[in-house]
Amino acid sequence: MVARRAWEGPGDCAVCGRVVLPGEPVHHFVEPMRGRRQRVVCPLCHTRATSKGWERTGGSRDHLDRSAPAA
Repeated sequence: MVARRAWEGPGDCAVCGRVVLPGEPVHHFVEPMRGRRQRVVCPLCHTRATSKGWERTGGSRDHLDRSAPAA
């Protein structure tokens, strides 16, 4: 039997649900209408997230900070 490793990618895009691949840049937003919940957004959905009223936090990064507590 072959052992499988846990997925270590940045996660799923909060807008389209697409799996963001390791090394792919992501944008971090907060959703102000839901208690400033943090969201990861792929580069393709940046405009859609902004139009939803989400606020961008910091710059683009190519990974999700897994040390931060999940919201």
